[in-house]
Amino acid sequence: MKIRMNTVLLGILTLIALGAVLHVMQLVFLPLVIAVLLSFILTPLVTHFNKKISRTLAVLLVIIILIVVLYVIGWFFYTSITSFISVIGYYQDRFSIIINELVLRYNLPDDILELMEISGSLRTGVYNISISFVNFAGQLIIVLFFVVFMLLENPLSERKMKMAFPKLSVQTRLSAIIKKITSQIARYLTVKLGISAATGALVALCLYFIGLDFYLMWGFLAILFNFIPNIGSTVIMIATILMSFIQFYPEWNPILATLITMPLIQMIFGNFLDPKLQGNQLDLSPVIILVSLVFWGWIWGIPGMFLAVPLAEAIKIICANIETLEPVSILMSSGKALNTRRRKKKNNPETDNAEPESSELPVDSENKEK
Repeated sequence: MKIRMNTVLLGILTLIALGAVLHVMQLVFLPLVIAVLLSFILTPLVTHFNKKISRTLAVLLVIIILIVVLYVIGWFFYTSITSFISVIGYYQDRFSIIINELVLRYNLPDDILELMEISGSLRTGVYNISISFVNFAGQLIIVLFFVVFMLLENPLSERKMKMAFPKLSVQTRLSAIIKKITSQIARYLTVKLGISAATGALVALCLYFIGLDFYLMWGFLAILFNFIPNIGSTVIMIATILMSFIQFYPEWNPILATLITMPLIQMIFGNFLDPKLQGNQLDLSPVIILVSLVFWGWIWGIPGMFLAVPLAEAIKIICANIETLEPVSILMSSGKALNTRRRKKKNNPETDNAEPESSELPVDSENKEK
């Protein structure tokens, strides 16, 4: 028991030290992690092009496509945000007028005037978000260099692993960990990108028909913030409802339309379609997702919150394949995974007497003899 407690304390201290290092060396590690995640998404595309052209040309073509996409996204984000910031003073003044009018008309307490601080917070929030993305844009060149070399080195990684780890059992386990991390995170990112794009398109379309200003910007922000579980979609929902109130008051029809439409979109995509398409692939506890958001947000700010879920999933898979850390993987799992295990045990009672099933990979005959 004492040894286990020491191990837990050592793990906590290691985590704190690792967090401090990652925070201090953000300029190196943040582009590296983003490049790894991008390589997961781009590898199938490179493989597809590699069937017809050489791998070097395939990587070059994929990088050109990536640069064009990032340029279009960056240009759209810059023009939208700068246009919004240029008129945000008007919305701030209008919000103050509306609040004062409501206080006088309905004899509301003066404390409600503190709501006027929301408009200032909105302006600060938009400014901070834009600064974060501008700072991140400066690191994109480093990200692209990392991605290029990762995509080019990908075919050699298996050979390098065999030379670095001659033991077959170690090769098997490492290969399985890498494949599982790659497949699950690639699936998560692909599904999330599709769901986010559909959410953003529907948000922009609905806000266009309602008549809200900057509907394209809100649709684009809905795509981005959908990658931050729970918190991101809630922020966009509150922001659009608030902007609808500021723009349309005293007309209640468009305000009510926004008030109904935005939660409905988030409920359909966030609570129904996303979990259904992800299935049990993303096997993380909601508490772990929240802790991960706070942890990576503290280390790397807003970009860290976007990366929180893929990083938490990667950590869980690694823990599942290391015997001493397997309890950590179980604690990070969601209730759905536990229910699935219970159902499997009920359907196969003989497995109760067998060795407990884990996500570790089979060990070769060399280990069995030992």
